[in-house]
Amino acid sequence: MKQESPVLIAKTLAGLEEVLEKELADLGAANIKKLRRAVEFEGDKELMYKVNLWSRTALTILRPLFEFSFTTQQEYYDILREYQWDQVFSVNKTIAINALAFHSEFTNTHFLAQRTKDAVVDYFMDKTGTRPSVDTDDPQIKINVFVNKDQCSVSLDSSGAPLFKRGYRRKNVPAPLNEVLGAGLIMLSGWDKKSPLYDPMCGSATFSIEAGMLALNMAPALFRRNFSFLHWNDFDSPMWENLREQARQSQNTQSMPEIIASDVNNSSMDAARQNLMEAGLLGRVRLEKKDFFNARPAHSKGMIILNPPYGRRLQSDNIKDYYGSIGTALKHLYTGFNAWIISPDKALTHKIGLRHHTQKLVFNGQLECRFLGYDLYKGTMKHKETTRPRDNRDKSRPKDPTKQSKRRIS
Repeated sequence: MKQESPVLIAKTLAGLEEVLEKELADLGAANIKKLRRAVEFEGDKELMYKVNLWSRTALTILRPLFEFSFTTQQEYYDILREYQWDQVFSVNKTIAINALAFHSEFTNTHFLAQRTKDAVVDYFMDKTGTRPSVDTDDPQIKINVFVNKDQCSVSLDSSGAPLFKRGYRRKNVPAPLNEVLGAGLIMLSGWDKKSPLYDPMCGSATFSIEAGMLALNMAPALFRRNFSFLHWNDFDSPMWENLREQARQSQNTQSMPEIIASDVNNSSMDAARQNLMEAGLLGRVRLEKKDFFNARPAHSKGMIILNPPYGRRLQSDNIKDYYGSIGTALKHLYTGFNAWIISPDKALTHKIGLRHHTQKLVFNGQLECRFLGYDLYKGTMKHKETTRPRDNRDKSRPKDPTKQSKRRIS
């Protein structure tokens, strides 16, 4: 049995691995290695706490415990039952098992998780005469097992609830943007934390809040009250409280760039207001009810970031026209800006009619998306408007659609 090493694993969303690599390097990690949807690195307990507190693009931080090989399911159970679990956590903690298997004796991951749980519980019964309780909703201890053929690696999930659960979201809109993805996209865009940032389809204000926290050097997990490592036997409370105090002291309390969150939907405005208030950013992020298609920006340059509707519940003609209108609004209203748009549909982004300079592959949940960057500079902006007439187009309409009222599709 191979025992614990200083290696840690930060899991993330596909497409954000390079951003996470840089975050870990900035936090002091060593021997960083990019994996698929994860980054491996070396660090001590203090760094593990620090990454949980400061990483904007990690979903969870795993601390490997041990590895072993086995030939039968009974041998798998016996090895796990022999491990000294009471050295890691006490019997009065609630537990949950996350199991994954490939090409293994265990063809059912639910059964694999069950056998893992049995081994842990039986160890405590033998040692103490009592057993830890199982809590699949909000466990204090999360044990991860990964089986590939006859090899198994066992890790502790130090984060507990995924790190995208920052603690500031009090109200949602339909299909809200994951906080880790929102922060990752802003970081991928190269925003300099000085230029104005426009979030004109803000929904619940994820982009605006993550940008505000980034600009003010606010630790993203400072609002969270619980992490799984708080329940480990080796938890160092003074070390953790010192890191939290350092995070509070390092916040920029002076000035921040102008961040403008806007939407035309009343429920979105209400959700954005409540979330901004919870994050301590209401009044620092400007919140306005505006129609993206008609409202001119107050600045001559800056960055605009959009997560438009994907049209999964809309008629194809409507959503195609909607994306065409996005391109027209960008061309006429946002000259001088850098624009970034996330969408899972190439056909829809083609309707925008602007040539992107950058394309990055990311995932929004299970959806494979492209994050596209555009330079909207006057005189150099390349526009690819199609000459093919749209169906049912009114030929008498004026050419500049910014002079017409547009309704956002939601």
